[in-house]
Amino acid sequence: MKRKAISPLIATILLVVVAVALIAIVLTWGKTFTQDSLAETTDIIDSSCSGAHLNVSNCKVGTDGNITFYVKNIGTTYTFPLTDEFMIDITTDDSKDSTNLNLTNYATWAGLGPGQMVQVDMDLSNLGGKDISSGTFFDVTVRSSVCPTDAVATAKNCHR
Repeated sequence: MKRKAISPLIATILLVVVAVALIAIVLTWGKTFTQDSLAETTDIIDSSCSGAHLNVSNCKVGTDGNITFYVKNIGTTYTFPLTDEFMIDITTDDSKDSTNLNLTNYATWAGLGPGQMVQVDMDLSNLGGKDISSGTFFDVTVRSSVCPTDAVATAKNCHR
């Protein structure tokens, strides 16, 4: 009995198909591996703001048109650097607002370590070019420029 082997043409085609399948598997794995590694790297970078937490309290509006409130670092490990320009957004109950005001213009600023607090005094009569002193209630939001998603706090319904 005479045995027949696979023709060289069919053998070559089978080798090419197996090689293409292996390449597709390796590329798919490599793409997933790279994306997962990049996501972990991004998480590591974002953890630089770990522990950055703020609180805004004792918000009072005086009859003289000044608003006073306190910004406290309630985190236990993160120190806000001197270069951090906290941004303040003030919104009134009648939808007037003043946004992205730099806290360093209204408070003595030397950084903010864990547990430290700074008093902010602002004249509302002509804030940021807008007269917002006529509102009855104010919401004050303070946001870190270094950690804008982690360190943000709002005091609601500050009033005269």
